[in-house]
Amino acid sequence: MADSDQPTRMGTDKEKTVYVQLIVKACRAVETPLQPINQGKIYDNEKSMTADERRALLLATGCIDVPVPMDFLADAMSPNACLGRGGYMAAMQFLQQRQDLHEFPAVGSWHCVITDHEVIGASTM
Repeated sequence: MADSDQPTRMGTDKEKTVYVQLIVKACRAVETPLQPINQGKIYDNEKSMTADERRALLLATGCIDVPVPMDFLADAMSPNACLGRGGYMAAMQFLQQRQDLHEFPAVGSWHCVITDHEVIGASTM
């Protein structure tokens, strides 16, 4: 059985080095209502949003894409960890540490770019 931290996504050879670039969709904080919502709501006719609908919603709310530097991830982020809870936690910690992004403290989504070469800047992606 394969170790879950090994870079085995999409048939990647375990011997080959892979690099993970984390891109965070940083959003503004949203006020939460203090009264109960959805009381008595019937969900029988509700459908979940598609990926394109979610992207459009995040774009409409003013979210921005922020790449997380490779040195912040400390080269310890495997592809499987990036796609799961580890990617979310790294994105959240990164946004908390960046004082220039204090208007965008919420993680709307995150995207993991898995490549066979080191990502230095936007030109290498």
